[in-house]
Amino acid sequence: MSSVKGVNKTLIDAGTILSPGLFDGRVKVIVDTYEASALANPSTITMGGRFTKGAVVLMGWLAYDALGGSTTLDVGDAEDVDRYIDGQDTSSAGVTAFNKTDGVAYTTDETVSTTPDTQFVVTAGGSGTLTGTIKLVAIISND
Repeated sequence: MSSVKGVNKTLIDAGTILSPGLFDGRVKVIVDTYEASALANPSTITMGGRFTKGAVVLMGWLAYDALGGSTTLDVGDAEDVDRYIDGQDTSSAGVTAFNKTDGVAYTTDETVSTTPDTQFVVTAGGSGTLTGTIKLVAIISND
């Protein structure tokens, strides 16, 4: 049997102080709702407040009514439109967890100030217009 350590455990054992988003940080919740009424495509919906550089997105969910035929939603930020969810079909009501590999435990870095990754943006797509409720719930860790 082998006994190994994760990257952060190795750093902690070596005395390295990690970002609060990675160890011993505060967990915060972001919740926001948008009521779409014949929302055209493409459209963007900025949701929740901005969070700090270095925050780690731990998990999140997008809940939606049946928004209309041929409609989709992406969840991301100004830097990557679909960092967390890509092209979710919203013709039927549902709840979708953040499911993109690159979005798992994503650490915000604000490498480009004009396209911040510290703000959730939902992008409407498809060929139809959207009507109904869209809810975003996310859990992040930071200082």
